[in-house]
Amino acid sequence: MFRTNVLMTAPVMAILMCGTAQAALTADQVWADLQAAATEGGMKISAATEVAGDGELTLNGVSITPDGKPAIATISEVSIVEQEDGSVAFFPGEIRLENTGPGKVAITHEELSISAFEDAGGLGYGMDADSLSVAVNVVEGANMFDGTFDLTAVSGRYTRGLEALGMEMSADQLLYNITQKDPSLGIDSVNSSDTADLVLTGELTLPEGINLMSLQDTPSFIAAVRAGLGLSFEATQGVSTGDMVENNPMMPVSVAFSAAPGTTSVKAGADGVDISTTVEGFDVTLRPPMMPMPVEATSGTFGLGLSLPVVATEEAGAYGLQLTMENLVLDDAAWGMIDAGNVLEHGPLDVALDLGGTVKVDVLDLMQAGETGAPPNTTPELLTLDIRTLAVQALGAVANATGAFTFDNSMVAMGGPPMPVGTADVRLEGGNKVIDGLIAMGVITQEDAMGARMMMAMFGQPAGDDVLTSKIEAREGGSIFVNGQQIQ
Repeated sequence: MFRTNVLMTAPVMAILMCGTAQAALTADQVWADLQAAATEGGMKISAATEVAGDGELTLNGVSITPDGKPAIATISEVSIVEQEDGSVAFFPGEIRLENTGPGKVAITHEELSISAFEDAGGLGYGMDADSLSVAVNVVEGANMFDGTFDLTAVSGRYTRGLEALGMEMSADQLLYNITQKDPSLGIDSVNSSDTADLVLTGELTLPEGINLMSLQDTPSFIAAVRAGLGLSFEATQGVSTGDMVENNPMMPVSVAFSAAPGTTSVKAGADGVDISTTVEGFDVTLRPPMMPMPVEATSGTFGLGLSLPVVATEEAGAYGLQLTMENLVLDDAAWGMIDAGNVLEHGPLDVALDLGGTVKVDVLDLMQAGETGAPPNTTPELLTLDIRTLAVQALGAVANATGAFTFDNSMVAMGGPPMPVGTADVRLEGGNKVIDGLIAMGVITQEDAMGARMMMAMFGQPAGDDVLTSKIEAREGGSIFVNGQQIQ
């Protein structure tokens, strides 16, 4: 729906990023530099009128227009003023992103100033504003999206070095309010959030001879990544609170949440993608329909990590998946819905997962194949899997597993799966106690429980009071053994 409007900001920002430094910065020179950068990228930036002053240039009716198309952005007025330190400052009026479709995007601000200064690889930019607001409104038939995004005490800096673009931004507060309706998907929701102390830092590595304006399609993006295009990004935030109300008549729900400070980082390039996010804790309050009181869940640290090679065909690349959830606790109201008789153990839920291994893959080749419909030139090969940690504690039971596997890919070319070879060790403590509780609750019958206990006895060996262990072996040829007994 509104993606078309939002994505229009990319060429507008790219114009600023592609400027070249002048020997001395004057208002006229910077304005000419921006116009030249736009032309180089197949765009045109122009003003209805230009009024020159002493060290100042006032532009009225500024528009940014792709060749042969309507304007994608307009600015009511821009004052370009030379500064004593040799930089040049922009003071824009109302900013609008235009579109021939059903959506409108407007950017408003208080005391916004943008400064341009000489940098090693071109013009660098700084930004300061008391407030910066983006309003998005899309109405298309019965579908509607209305959102406002407000930043306060905003500060930013963009630098253009010889080999990389750098970005820093901070804001004391980020507020958003979103109302969305889509009857075909059953969406009728209102969302709001308030986040404090937002800090973003990033660096974009540009290969020689590549500029952002050239990245207009998948082939050019793939070529740039293979040539060395890369991204490094980190975001930190303070306490965040919010609400979500879903007015779906089939399943109305209201949720309130608060989250402790957290950090998200992303590194991406031809070598691989690494994504990690950590939140120190969160609190969720759910108000189910027709319930006399809300239910609440709180958690300690939550962490998620994902790594994947992008181009690893000659030598294997490493992948990984990590998940941590500490001390997830449900309140008495929540347990009253699940276990009113207090049969099960109501302790906290803890989850720890750490998987890794090696793989041969060319993600860019797969992207190209998806774009053209042609078969990929390379077939991904899963080589190894290491189960470093798999631990779950819930309902009074504790399960742990570790293992290591290699994979035979000889059948993949003929449509078969990779065949694992290796072992995994599994330990379960308290499994029978949980089954007894489920019987007492009436969730399962004695007959169902008997089948479950027989399966546990088949695959597990007693190692103490309500403790079972199991060694699972996958051998060459596809055979599987459990505790030395072949089951396949």
